[in-house]
Amino acid sequence: MRYLRLWRRFFLQAVVRETHFRAHFLTTLLVGLVQLGLGIVPTLLLFGFTSEVHGWSRAEVIALVGVFQIVTGLIATFIAPNLNRMTTYLTEGELDGVLLRPVSSQFYLTFRWINVAELTNVASGIVVLVIGLVQAHINFGPWQVVQALVLVCCGLVLLTCVWSGLSFLAFWLQSVNPIGFVFLSLVEAGRYPLVFFPVAVRTFLTFAFPVAFATTFPIRALAGDLGWSTVAIGAGLAVVALLLVRFVWRRGLLTYSSASS
Repeated sequence: MRYLRLWRRFFLQAVVRETHFRAHFLTTLLVGLVQLGLGIVPTLLLFGFTSEVHGWSRAEVIALVGVFQIVTGLIATFIAPNLNRMTTYLTEGELDGVLLRPVSSQFYLTFRWINVAELTNVASGIVVLVIGLVQAHINFGPWQVVQALVLVCCGLVLLTCVWSGLSFLAFWLQSVNPIGFVFLSLVEAGRYPLVFFPVAVRTFLTFAFPVAFATTFPIRALAGDLGWSTVAIGAGLAVVALLLVRFVWRRGLLTYSSASS
């Protein structure tokens, strides 16, 4: 509860900051809509020649694009503003002040900064998701919704852990700024169904870079094509990823020498 209250203060401060820069809010909204449109265009072009690709209809892929927009919007809101600062924390001595705070330094560095304007992308993603589901005539029950929500949460945790683990390499590499660009480029694969890729790539996008749990699997769950075993695997991988990231963070702290000393 203590950390929830702290995160709530972070969020309220972010909202206050956003009220001073309303133009930034509108700009983020327009950019997000443009990116969403560009993401849907390839789908429309592809299904202009066929009604189904590897068992996916156009409406289902549009719903997938909506989930992708939601996931990337949440990452851009809560995760990216923090992990993009890792190099600055280490090279400019800001980590010293964080370590002195009476709070988990890993929690602070992962969740301190919030970009509220990016929530507009989450909202637009929800709209596209609903449109896709309605056009696909997917009849899902409450348990399918629970499965989809759990899978999205597991996917977000897994992706956050991957980016966090790579960012924490800054303890040894000093600069990890390019890692953020590589991560976001790989996330783009989640815009398309997993079956669109070769088997080797599917394995990579499921276990090494598990974006499939955040995008493809939730749509398959809503369609009733997934069982609870996939949900259990996602939850298990999320727990393992959290433990590994915690281990990397602690090892990194052991090697850290104050940049201000």
